Amino acid sequence: MNAAVEPIAALGPSAPAALTALHEFLDGGSVTQLSSVLGLTHSGTVRLVDRLAVEGLVERVGAQDGRAVSVVLTESGRGMAERILRARETSLTNALSALSADQIDTLAAALDAMLTTVTHARAEERAVGTRARPQPWLCRLCDFAACGRSEGNCPVNNATTDRS
Repeated sequence: MNAAVEPIAALGPSAPAALTALHEFLDGGSVTQLSSVLGLTHSGTVRLVDRLAVEGLVERVGAQDGRAVSVVLTESGRGMAERILRARETSLTNALSALSADQIDTLAAALDAMLTTVTHARAEERAVGTRARPQPWLCRLCDFAACGRSEGNCPVNNATTDRS
């Protein structure tokens, strides 16, 4: 999947994830929030945002409180994020094309269980502070429509909300 999406932005391995996050749920978020999603240091995220801004994909705007800066997608950035999501979908479709419907159902159930376990483990690590910086989101190219988040089908979101 990385091989399919990285050339679209051609700005490093974190650029597709950043654009996708901004497109799906974080548009207008802070550099700190984006850093958490990507699992990058703050300075690394600033450098990434700088590169995205130079390419005309994002803009920095003053946040409501005047103390922070928000990162927002430009129209060009939104279009690139949509191309990334289409490439993600094509990559997954191709990878799954040899499987029968029953095999896909079995795989989906196994992946749901795996993602739930990993999500719980990460939540426990965060609670006890065992890592110097947070790990990136499990779904670095998260597509809320693809996982059915709005219908309550996202195993990562469900695992997080079940433990709250």
